[in-house]
Amino acid sequence: MDQVTLDKWNKNQDPHIFRVSEVSAIISHLLENEDLQNIWISGEITNFKRHSSGHLYFSLFEKKSGKESVISCSIWKSKAQYLDFLPEDGMEVRAYGSVSHYEPGGRYSFQITQMRPSGAGEKALLIEQWRREMAGKGWFNSERKRTLPKFPEKIGVVTSPTGAVIHDIENVISGRFPAEIILSPTIVQGPLAHEDIARAIGRVQGMVDVLIVGRGGGSNEDLFSFNHPVVVEAIVNSPVPVISAIGHDVDITLADLAADISASTPSHAAELCVPDRKSEYENLVHLKKRMFLRLIQNLERSQEDLNAVRDRLSFFRLQREMGIRRENLVEISDRLLRAGEASRQRAHSLLLELKGRIDGRNPRNILIRELPDRRAFMIELTERLTKSVSARIAREKTELRSMSAILAAHGPKEAFKRGYCLVHSDGKVVRSVCDIHPGAMVQLRFLNGTADAEIRKVQYDEKI
Repeated sequence: MDQVTLDKWNKNQDPHIFRVSEVSAIISHLLENEDLQNIWISGEITNFKRHSSGHLYFSLFEKKSGKESVISCSIWKSKAQYLDFLPEDGMEVRAYGSVSHYEPGGRYSFQITQMRPSGAGEKALLIEQWRREMAGKGWFNSERKRTLPKFPEKIGVVTSPTGAVIHDIENVISGRFPAEIILSPTIVQGPLAHEDIARAIGRVQGMVDVLIVGRGGGSNEDLFSFNHPVVVEAIVNSPVPVISAIGHDVDITLADLAADISASTPSHAAELCVPDRKSEYENLVHLKKRMFLRLIQNLERSQEDLNAVRDRLSFFRLQREMGIRRENLVEISDRLLRAGEASRQRAHSLLLELKGRIDGRNPRNILIRELPDRRAFMIELTERLTKSVSARIAREKTELRSMSAILAAHGPKEAFKRGYCLVHSDGKVVRSVCDIHPGAMVQLRFLNGTADAEIRKVQYDEKI
């Protein structure tokens, strides 16, 4: 809606019929006022629902003077994932966001971007934040925890001077074992209690052998000071071991986690500080008995050892021992002689065996034994070679005569005898009429001589 229309509506001019969209726009304009944007609202969660998409839907409820007030709220998934606690019905919270109007549905709601528990819930978140920071510094590590002295002479107590804690500790220690108790008084609750407790720890820690920090039971609000980093740091920096005895068994503070030992009650802390006198006396009596029995046993064993030595040094015992040793020596000598003879015989047998094996492999003996056979073999081999060579020579002669006859039968002399001649021209054999021409000079070779001739005419066969 434009500003002119809004001014008409504000001045109550002539009756005007508004459309639904116009009224919705006016409401949206009013709700977009800066006073309803980026604000904190406190209230009790009711009708809490977590949608499958991850969005959170609920209402903030307040009842005042018998009148109930409710406003619808929503937290989108992108913001809900950063919540460090789980919202539930009945929880008092503080929410930060802006009021918006959903025109299509005609509904307004508070769109939340941050939310935290109110009151005790807020302190619980603060304690959890402190715990994470201290754990990161190693204040709760078991490696830094120290053991308590067995018999402390001075015990420091940091607590209220008027409470029952100091009386319980004094009663327990006086009944168990004598020790001096030095009280470092402090207030144990209130907005400034943590500073007073830390000062009390620092004031007495250099004067005692062990330190007890305690107070009686109370609510989480009453014990809040013992979670403060100032108190925990004072415990961690203490040069002497610290026993915490704060609240009841179910109450666990950050001071308990940092202390060297955490006791369930102040009386229990006193019991941990000093041993029980009666138990220690009983232990001493028992130890005395054990020492006496051990002394008697040592005396008896020493007497037995002395008797054994005296018995070993007596004349008859010495003669008996010498006789036994002489018999052992004779037996050992016989065994050595028998073993030496047996070794000699084995060595002689081994030598004879080796001599036989060496003689069997002697080259001279081998030659003497095998020479006649080798000589007969050589004679036989010579005869066989002679016969073989003679037969081969005869076969070669016969073959040579046969080949000579064949060569003689086919040689040029036989051809000359049959009337053939050999024609040469320029020192070359003429094998064809093509190799000569009319007027060429040739030489004719006959059986018993040669003749020169001139070629007057060359005639070729018709086939050529």
